[in-house]
Amino acid sequence: MRQPSGSLRTLALAGMLTAALASAQTAPTPAQAPAETPTPAIAPETPTPTPAAAVPAPAAAAEPTSTPTPRPTPLPTATPVPMSAPPMRLGDTPVMSISRLPADNPFGLAVDEPAALAPKPPFAETTVPASLFASVRVDATGKVLAAKIVRDPIPSLAAEEKRSFEQRWAFDPAVKAGQPVETWASLRLDLQVEVHPREEQATLTPVTRTTALAVPFQWGDDARWYETFKSAPPADGTVPVDSVDTTPNPKRTKWGADSYKGPFSCRFWVRVSAAGRIEKSIPIQVSDPVLIPYMRRTISTWTVSPARVKGQAVDSWNELSVSGQVSYSIEIKQINTLHKSLT
Repeated sequence: MRQPSGSLRTLALAGMLTAALASAQTAPTPAQAPAETPTPAIAPETPTPTPAAAVPAPAAAAEPTSTPTPRPTPLPTATPVPMSAPPMRLGDTPVMSISRLPADNPFGLAVDEPAALAPKPPFAETTVPASLFASVRVDATGKVLAAKIVRDPIPSLAAEEKRSFEQRWAFDPAVKAGQPVETWASLRLDLQVEVHPREEQATLTPVTRTTALAVPFQWGDDARWYETFKSAPPADGTVPVDSVDTTPNPKRTKWGADSYKGPFSCRFWVRVSAAGRIEKSIPIQVSDPVLIPYMRRTISTWTVSPARVKGQAVDSWNELSVSGQVSYSIEIKQINTLHKSLT
């Protein structure tokens, strides 16, 4: 399922703006008045100044052919009344009135019977891929001086991840113009994460027309995130990693953030079809982003009692809340050095 980046409230407003602008741009163009051949009588003309006390010229000097022919006074031309506003030009200021957002939640639905989960929906143990992005400061001898976790699929292990980089890793230093230099190494760790939920609790609450719109949890595709990531040149005297000839190369990579046991929680807005399947899901809150692909894979296998209106099964949006205990087993499958700064 593709969901827009940004809040649902923003999407609602954007939809209204788009519709309004589309309506303005597709309004019929008013009929044009018939083209007329421009004449001095229609075009503005500069009046010939008349002396304050004009003296008639002698009859002998008068030239009849030079006497201007009186012009008839043109009849006023009726201005056509447009049937609707003309198309906007680039220089026009749009005029639009928006008083407030809709009071009703567009996801909400009044139902006689809400959708319901099975008494004990299954939570299978599953392995999901994930990527961790980090920036590690490496001096000219290859020693790690500091580490920053830039994008973390398992924040529950952030402290141990940082400790692993700073205390257990070592590098061959970066090289520029034949000399080792200090820089911030950019790394992507491709992980395989085994997810083992325990003592989980799940509830399904219907989204009604008065339910406040939720803000989606922002966690998109790794490749798209990396492509759009913007960094600033380092201000600490280090050489930017995108300007070195050879990036720092990890040579000791002992990893201590390989397991976790503890609480977890997540909330999703889900669309339950009339057939009793969860067809769409929007993450609202997750303790660890790695749970997003896990939950989507898990809930797609559930059978749910659909909502009903007048005895008929209908599609409906609901909020799914899941909490409990979880354990992770993490394995690093590949370490990638990047030529783009992540600081």
